[in-house]
Amino acid sequence: MEEQREKNPGRKMTINDVAEALSVSASTVSRAISGKGRIGEATRKRVFEFIEEHDYHPNSIAKSLAQSRTNNIAIIIPDVKGVVALPFFYMCMCGVNEVAQVRGYDMFVVSTSGKDTSHLKRLIDNNKVDGMILGSTYKDDVFASFLKSKGLPFVTIGSLNDDEIVQIDHDNEGACRDLTAILLSRQWRRIAYMGNSKELLVDEARYRGYLKAHRDIGIEVDESLVFRKETSESMLRGHVDELLEKKVDCIICQDDAVCNIVLNELRAQGARIPEDMRVASCHNSKVLDNYPVSVTSLRFDNTEIGRVACATLLDMLEGKEVARKTLLDYEVVLKESTK
Repeated sequence: MEEQREKNPGRKMTINDVAEALSVSASTVSRAISGKGRIGEATRKRVFEFIEEHDYHPNSIAKSLAQSRTNNIAIIIPDVKGVVALPFFYMCMCGVNEVAQVRGYDMFVVSTSGKDTSHLKRLIDNNKVDGMILGSTYKDDVFASFLKSKGLPFVTIGSLNDDEIVQIDHDNEGACRDLTAILLSRQWRRIAYMGNSKELLVDEARYRGYLKAHRDIGIEVDESLVFRKETSESMLRGHVDELLEKKVDCIICQDDAVCNIVLNELRAQGARIPEDMRVASCHNSKVLDNYPVSVTSLRFDNTEIGRVACATLLDMLEGKEVARKTLLDYEVVLKESTK
C-alpha cells in the first residue's frame, strides 16, 4: 500500500487499502466506520487508530467518526396486552415514523417487559441506534435512568421528575382541571374519580388536575368517592356499583380503559347514562366510540406528540438547542354522557 502511494503521491487511500494494511476484510472496516453490524471492540479501535494515523479520507471519515451515525432511532413501548392501550401507541409510532422518514431515518420498535433493560443495552452496545424515544413514563422509571446513565440521546413521551431529561407531553393536569371545572360549574358537587394503579406519571397529573379544580372554588374532595389503587377489573366494577348506590353526580375516569369498564358495568346494572349516572373520561379513543351514548372526554392528538418527539430527538442529534419540556394542547369535548 505504501509503495503504491509513493509511486502515485496524489492517490487517495481506499477502504481496501485500510483492510489490507490491517489484515481484515473491507466489510469489517466498513462496519467499524459506520457502527452498523457486529464487530469486536479491539478491531474497531485498530481501525479508528489507523484512520487517524494515516488521515484516510479526512473529510468524510472525520464526519463519520464525529457523528457515528446509523440513521436509526428506536421508540420504546411497554408490552401492551389490552386492546384499549394499543391505539395510543400505534398513533404515536405513526407520528414518529412520519418525521423519521422525511428526515432520512429508520425507526425500530422496542417492546419492553417489566423492568428489563437488556434489549436496550444490546441496541446501544452494538451501536444500532443514534437515539431513542421513551413512549411512556413511570415513577422511578428504570428505562429513563438506564438511558441517562448510558449517555444516549433520548426524549420521553410523558413527564418525569428530572429537568435534565427532554420531555414531550400533553398538558394532562391542565386538561383534567378544565374538565372537572366545567362539571363543577353545573353545581355538581359529588364528582367521583375512578382510576387504577399503573404507576404512570400521566395518571398522577390527571388526578392533580381533578384536585386543583376543586381547590379553585374552595371545595374539599370527598375521599370516599376517589378510587385510584385498584388492580383488577372486578374491583373497579365493585366500586361502580358502590357509586351507583351513593347516587353521585358524575364519575370521572382516569383514562379510556377505565371508562370502558365503568360503562360496561353501568350497562350490566341497567343504569341509564346520563339519567342515572353521568360519566366522563380523561382520555378519548375509538374504544369509547363503540358505546351507544357519546362520551364526554379529553381529546389529545397522539400522532402529533409522536411527530414532535421525533423532531425534537433528531434536532438533538444534529446539535440544535431544544426545549427541556414541551406541553402540547388538548380539547375538552362535551357530549351526551354528561348532559
